[in-house]
Amino acid sequence: MPRHYRTPTAEETAKLDKSREMMQKGIEGEKDFMSKISTTMAKSARDEQRAAKKLRESVSPAAREGEAYNRAGYAKGGVTRADGCVTKGHTKGRMV
Repeated sequence: MPRHYRTPTAEETAKLDKSREMMQKGIEGEKDFMSKISTTMAKSARDEQRAAKKLRESVSPAAREGEAYNRAGYAKGGVTRADGCVTKGHTKGRMV
């Protein structure tokens, strides 16, 4: 089954980067000593994480998946058939 993803636009990339920063800030806020003592500090950290998730979900799923593949270092490529032979690329006709 083919993957349907695309490269995110500059605006979508900015949203994804901002949501990533907000999520990291929220996670660090939960680990903070004051949030273990004060429920208000812990709530603000959780609110930060919820806002980051909402911002991330405002970007289309195809762009989010494309961004994840690009960050992981994957590239679009060929399709592997059921017998294990790659139908696109440099392995055509070669035994590996």
